[in-house]
Amino acid sequence: MSKSDAGRGEDVTRTGGPVNASDPELPQAPGPLPAPDLDEAKPSPWRDRRFQIFATGNVVNNIGEAVYTVALPLFVYERTGSLAIMSLLAVLTPATLLLAPVLGAVVDRYGARVLVVPGLLVQAAAAIALNLTGLAEHAPVWPLFVFGALVQIGGAGYRMGWMTGVAHMFPENPVRSRASLGSLYTVTNVVGPLLVSAALLVVGYKGLLWFNVLTFLAPIVVWLIGVHPPRVSPAKEQHGLVKGLLDGVQVMRRAPVLLHAILVFVPMLLVGTTGTMTLSLFRLQHDWDLSPRAVGLVLVGVRIAGVLGTILVSERKTFPFRAITLVGTVGMGAALLLMASGSVHVFVAAMVVMFGFQAALSVASDLMVFKFVPADALGRVGGIVDLVLGLPILAGPLVVPALAQLLGSSAVFLSFGVVQLAGLLWLWRTWRQWAPSPHTSSREEAVPA
Repeated sequence: MSKSDAGRGEDVTRTGGPVNASDPELPQAPGPLPAPDLDEAKPSPWRDRRFQIFATGNVVNNIGEAVYTVALPLFVYERTGSLAIMSLLAVLTPATLLLAPVLGAVVDRYGARVLVVPGLLVQAAAAIALNLTGLAEHAPVWPLFVFGALVQIGGAGYRMGWMTGVAHMFPENPVRSRASLGSLYTVTNVVGPLLVSAALLVVGYKGLLWFNVLTFLAPIVVWLIGVHPPRVSPAKEQHGLVKGLLDGVQVMRRAPVLLHAILVFVPMLLVGTTGTMTLSLFRLQHDWDLSPRAVGLVLVGVRIAGVLGTILVSERKTFPFRAITLVGTVGMGAALLLMASGSVHVFVAAMVVMFGFQAALSVASDLMVFKFVPADALGRVGGIVDLVLGLPILAGPLVVPALAQLLGSSAVFLSFGVVQLAGLLWLWRTWRQWAPSPHTSSREEAVPA
């Protein structure tokens, strides 16, 4: 997720009815931007040549990141033979979610550009240093951790700055632009492992990691072409970090739909982590003795389902979040219950469906932030949401193995299905609050005065 995650923020007044600019409690955007109704269908962002350039740069950048994410842990395992070291390196990527609230507060105060170039330079320099010091024969392991952490930290800053400026670059269609970038990110997560498999025998792990360094040139070229966040003046009222984050919490309180969504999505993130994927692969090999080739085909099916789930949500003209959340939660929960089956065919089919629904819900959780949060609070609120929803992602790989050892694989999937479906209780309780009133604009309903 470091430099890749095609976008967790959009620096624009959320789509919806007009925000009262005189309201002293409501944060104001840096500049006047259009605020169409939430239910108004928007044209595809792909008609905009500037968006095509921006998306192309992100695709190249994201492919490099996907290659890096796969190649580095495999290289470390080949070098050390230690699963523990390999796992610790993999944790560096989601661990950057802990920085999200701080980076979001910086973006809201100084604008998106302040993090883009510094973050990109730190990331590129750290990747070069990692390759020069950590890939040499008989090199120690510590450079991989030190510079690997800097790669992820620089990527977190670059991503926050680069993507919170999306709506200022494409103010006529901010949410669909973000959605399309999200679907491209999912596609690159599929392409990355395929590239590793295809190129590994030709260039080796070292060649793949140097290829990742070259992909840093893509956002630089896009910037030089002129597609980048515009310059904005720093916020007039300067507050400390804690005060800024507390203000972000107040903004979230004025967006009850977003709070309801977080409570529904937390179970999904807990039961759909890499820990669940690891347990699924373990069961395929341990319980049914599937060959590596067969397991690889199952993973291809899972990745295709993830792409389809993402596209079905992100490429819509409108975003009925209540219906998307209901269908996704039921589908994912039912699939998890079926994964407790003793039939390998039922298990594989349910596994593919489950991760497809999870991808759809993940995109929906991102887009809800962009729909219901004012522009100048987007960095802070997005950072807080990243942190809250990221904690289950970090906990999952630690909890799942312990539960599997205690309860057994089938019981874990059964309990995860129940946990996932439990989110329906809160959705049912708040059902009417998810839909705008026919007598008021969506924005007025979502963020009451």
